[in-house]
Amino acid sequence: MIPHLFDFIDILGGLALFLYGVEESTSAFATSFGGPFRELMIRFTRRKPMALLFGMILAAIAQGSTVATSFAIGFVDVGMLSFAGSVVVMMGASVGGTFVTFLLSLDIVAFSPLLLAVSLLMTRFGKGKTAKMGNVLRSLSLVLLGMFVLKLGVGPLLADPRFGQLAARVAGNPFLTGFAALAATGVLQSSSAVMALAVALATAGALPLSAVFPVVMGAHVGSSVTVLLAGLSGKQNARKLGICTFVYKLSGVLLLIPLLPWIEMLLSRAGGPISGTIVMAQVGMTVFNALVFYPFTDLLASISGQIAERTGGERLGSPVYLDEELVEVPSLSILLLSQEMIRLANYMELYCQILFFPEQGRREFEQLPSAIRDLSETCEEYMYRIRISADDERMRESYATVSYSMLAFRQMARILSGDLRCMAEQGTMALFRREVGEETWEALTRLAHTNIRLALRAFALGDADSASDTSRYEREFDELDRKIRARLGTEALNRRELSPLIDFLSQVYSLVKTSLEVARGEAYRTVARN
Repeated sequence: MIPHLFDFIDILGGLALFLYGVEESTSAFATSFGGPFRELMIRFTRRKPMALLFGMILAAIAQGSTVATSFAIGFVDVGMLSFAGSVVVMMGASVGGTFVTFLLSLDIVAFSPLLLAVSLLMTRFGKGKTAKMGNVLRSLSLVLLGMFVLKLGVGPLLADPRFGQLAARVAGNPFLTGFAALAATGVLQSSSAVMALAVALATAGALPLSAVFPVVMGAHVGSSVTVLLAGLSGKQNARKLGICTFVYKLSGVLLLIPLLPWIEMLLSRAGGPISGTIVMAQVGMTVFNALVFYPFTDLLASISGQIAERTGGERLGSPVYLDEELVEVPSLSILLLSQEMIRLANYMELYCQILFFPEQGRREFEQLPSAIRDLSETCEEYMYRIRISADDERMRESYATVSYSMLAFRQMARILSGDLRCMAEQGTMALFRREVGEETWEALTRLAHTNIRLALRAFALGDADSASDTSRYEREFDELDRKIRARLGTEALNRRELSPLIDFLSQVYSLVKTSLEVARGEAYRTVARN
């Protein structure tokens, strides 16, 4: 049998359990997030000191900074938080994320099986808040259990002189140690896992004091790599915060590299177990980073925004506000969906203007039809993934009104990006215009565009007056539609080439009537609010 095979299995299994526990803690916290907590967080994040504290608390509870960063982006997208405020939340999250290392430094990992048993009893037999607390406790027990299994593998492995010498050689080079920690954090996508491994190695005597701070620095920078890569391929605000996180953490480390000898001397004088020294070093690193850059959050946000703009923007049809991390949080995900639908409404209104008034069209908007189609599909799919609790009547009503409008938006998108687009490209609209005459064409397009614009404005602005105004223009549109149909229907009996014109008129009629469903939904929402 391969020497130390089971030790390697314990190490890999321990890391897997640890990472799974951190992921479960994120999910457990997100599903426990409700409307009252959202209101509390809004009040918390209005001022920078409270935003910093919010990031610390959220990252500590969720055992990682990912949740805090996701919520910060969500708050920015729905207008609850400025981007500079999200930077402050990120700073607090980097400090709060050290709570995991603090837990691992305590000699409580041996009790993880007991905690797991208690959590299973709570989730199996408990209801409501008890079951939710059981889910949170289960994730914490999995983190500690992973650490327990990890230590089972590290101890015997490092007892072998060959592995001990290799570990000592790597740990003897501060830059090599720091780079290894950075790379491991990037691969595992968790600085907490790297710090757990560092605590296990330190407890086994394989991590000297001189290697402690390089490991902390490498893990600190490495934790921003995942956020950076995710942000570069994601939404604008996510990309900006990803760049900001990388600049923030890298700058903090670069400032401390010249002070490494002094920091090592300070840590050596602290005394106590080396696991406690690791916690102190990590907390000191993150607090120093936050204190240095806290006064310059606005400048950091501005620089990050400029870099993000130069790295390229999103595709026109890519969602800007939708966040998959927050789809399990109905209060936020409905707000994000509403914001994305407003963006979709702007696209549809602009394309209607280009269709009905082609002399005002611009070539740079040729991608609008495909953008409308793609964005409407994405919004609809996101809507169906939102899950509302059966006992939350207020949230269910909010979801019902948004989903009602979303279905109307989807139908409008199909008409605009489908038949109407094809008719415009085939010249049917130009033929219709020549056939009915300029005066009739202008009256039809004016009434159609007015109805659509008022309906979309009613949704985007929550304007009940615009919703009520559509009824007057609807009657005018219906009357003109009947006159045109009567004329074309009679002439089409003798001229087959007029049949497509009736199809075009039917598509315009369907588009207007579907938009009016949006206006009726807004009118219903106003009545419900009052």
